[in-house]
Amino acid sequence: MEVTTIQISTSNIREVITTLINDYIRIEKNETGLAYQQQSNFKMGQINIITKLMDEEWDFKGTGQCYFDFLKYLVEKYELSVWRINDLFEQKEK
Repeated sequence: MEVTTIQISTSNIREVITTLINDYIRIEKNETGLAYQQQSNFKMGQINIITKLMDEEWDFKGTGQCYFDFLKYLVEKYELSVWRINDLFEQKEK
């Protein structure tokens, strides 16, 4: 059985990746412990799926680029409406 072809508009991809990155920032800044681990990993997986559709991929082993830098690269390259991207580089409140 063949897989159906799916077409996703550029605006939908931009909207989804923007929402996911904003959610990821919220998790990084507000969650701790097990909730942080679970939510952060889940959100990273979602971001990974969308970025692969965009022909982008985070590869720490290959590039040495940290995940925050990868997200900032996406925001800048695609001019996403993520206003709190620099919050990732600030010390997390205890």
